[in-house]
Amino acid sequence: MHDRRGGLYLSWRLGDTDADSARETLERLTLGEKLHLYKLCSWVVAGNEVKALLTPAATLDEIAAAIWKTPPDIESGAFRMRWVSGQRGRVEVTREIEISPVVLGLARRPEEWPYSSAAAD
Repeated sequence: MHDRRGGLYLSWRLGDTDADSARETLERLTLGEKLHLYKLCSWVVAGNEVKALLTPAATLDEIAAAIWKTPPDIESGAFRMRWVSGQRGRVEVTREIEISPVVLGLARRPEEWPYSSAAAD
């Protein structure tokens, strides 16, 4: 069950977009959850971008340290972050995240893309 209060949406560009890079990114995303820094609600690694919706349980600095070896350059526009309000906002953002591989032409259905919470459900 998703938290009705909202969540933190993160999006950033990846340098490499191969399977190894996608797996490493997923390992780092799940690390923060294992450390109880946040609950990972939905995520995708597709194209050259990562999108994630999480419910924070720690400071942004602690979350960033778990997710990134080297944080993305905020000034370059390669990183976006915003608060998503309420259940409706969470549902809309989850759909946006999980439909990304379809929009990019990488899969016919969200659950077919292996680097997504849609496939993990």
